[in-house]
Amino acid sequence: MNYVFYDFETSGTDANFDQPIQLAAILTNENFEILDEPINEICKLKEGVIANPRALLVNKVDIELLKSAQCFYDFMDNIHEKLTSWSPATFIGYNSIFFDEEFLRNSLYQSLHDPYLTNTNSNNRADLYKIVLGLKALNVNAIKFPMNETTGRISLKLESIAKENNIEQKKAHDALSDVYATIGVANLIKKNESDYWEECMNMNNPNDMIDYLSSDKFFFAAPTHATNDKFMPLSYLTTNPNYDKELAFFDLNHNPSKYLDEKSSSISSMIGGKNKPIKIVKTNKSSIILSADFIKSKGIYNEADTMMYDERTNELSQCDRFINNINQALVDRLTDYQIDNQSHELEKQLYGGGFYSDSDKNKIKSFKKTSNPVEKYNISKQYDDKRLREISYRFLFTKYPEVFTPDELNQRKDFIAAKVFSNNGNEKWCTLDKAKNEIEAIKNESSNQNLKGYINEIEKYIKSEEEKYKSYLVNS
Repeated sequence: MNYVFYDFETSGTDANFDQPIQLAAILTNENFEILDEPINEICKLKEGVIANPRALLVNKVDIELLKSAQCFYDFMDNIHEKLTSWSPATFIGYNSIFFDEEFLRNSLYQSLHDPYLTNTNSNNRADLYKIVLGLKALNVNAIKFPMNETTGRISLKLESIAKENNIEQKKAHDALSDVYATIGVANLIKKNESDYWEECMNMNNPNDMIDYLSSDKFFFAAPTHATNDKFMPLSYLTTNPNYDKELAFFDLNHNPSKYLDEKSSSISSMIGGKNKPIKIVKTNKSSIILSADFIKSKGIYNEADTMMYDERTNELSQCDRFINNINQALVDRLTDYQIDNQSHELEKQLYGGGFYSDSDKNKIKSFKKTSNPVEKYNISKQYDDKRLREISYRFLFTKYPEVFTPDELNQRKDFIAAKVFSNNGNEKWCTLDKAKNEIEAIKNESSNQNLKGYINEIEKYIKSEEEKYKSYLVNS
């Protein structure tokens, strides 16, 4: 299968309320040979989105280009078309599962596209950062790990690893440059530790993961944090009856005998944390779980350890009541999560709002297909799902504001102004007040003294955004 390596630069760190401002992506074959022209797209901010100045300071996007770039909706249409044409593929980023992937999903959702592009229709996902964490714990010489001179610890930053291994990276925190660096690191790992690379690729598809778990009695999970260098021995227990991508494992560092009589009501307290015996693995989150045979071949654990893990796995396999209680605990936890994560804000309703009906999906196709703004406006009022109505209104306000009545236009502007000028302290997004306070903090940091010119550009940009949104208040 081909690979799509990609990276976002964003307006902030919250995938719900911030947005991409640059996406770069490259299609390669399994030998990392480039198959098509790279994507390198930039867009300006959506109405009501204020960039966090510190995020701009990191990615150093050209402010003038940001102001004149294509709108977010054209940006996402172009990206969706290109990524779809490159499918099926394995989508790979660096530290992407909990960052770039969430930004991609939310951006597709907020632009009337299928948010699950990278793990449906035979596409898979992988996270090179997780692969690097596992490689570090294997203690092999596939790549050189740089040392952070300040902390005295190994650095796992992409730019540091690329530099240490003589992989060209023209500009750190530029999306296209980061993509080339990601390809270089992946190529080096596959070249020097091909069996490990293949083990990692075998688990990218959730269905393959289930098959993989029938191949051995117990397994080893790679570390998930840079400060941890040990693989965790795990025995597969069960799958959440109401969510087939959530798997429960038993940490074989614990003695099962201490827990087998626990009731479902107390099992929830045994799930998750650092020293808890039951671990949750999401098959769609690119977890690195290696077979016992593979770990044995690397000589990481001695025979006495593996015999103990084997005995504990045998004990667990005979405890049906314990498994049934875990199933109930998993169902209860999922129900509690769904209740706790209900939100009235559109940006946070990707996962909690359910899937669209077939009727609404057909309306989306019609909305996308027609070039007539009035027809788009009429379709936007026919959706059953209120999320689609709001997304369509936001699209129309950006692209074709003339379709709204004067009252509707003023309501849109009032809504946007209320968001950016909000100062109640509970905002999850970057407001104008937050942006201005961040700029002042940045100015006073000695480490930023050589960036005064760019900081001034950011400040002027935020002020121009403030003036634009002040004009919306005239309608209040």
